Amino acid sequence: MATTPHDGSGTTVTFSGFSGDVTGISYSESAGGNNDIDISHLGQTVGETALSMSRPLKGGGGETGKEVQIDYIGSSVVEAGTSGTLSISGGLTISGTATCTASSVTLAVNDVIKGSATFKIE
Repeated sequence: MATTPHDGSGTTVTFSGFSGDVTGISYSESAGGNNDIDISHLGQTVGETALSMSRPLKGGGGETGKEVQIDYIGSSVVEAGTSGTLSISGGLTISGTATCTASSVTLAVNDVIKGSATFKIE
């Protein structure tokens, strides 16, 4: 029988006002990306190069391209727009000022209350 490694055991997550048992963490980091926006339109034909242009507005100086999404069990709602120190230790170690960019809680019949929150790290 195959075994599944659980190398995230003992991992803790803290954020201002958050309480819940974390069931999943997804961390992503983009290296700057580009400043182009897609301006393709339906009049273009198959095989034609996608159109783009430089963004008219530049991102803020605090953009790092780092984002963390957590799934948890519990009814705690992390309010979108809330900023504070996000600290993750254990299987993944991250600490820094973060802002919650999205949050949701799901209630369903015959299931525990589950939540999800996405943070942008400065």
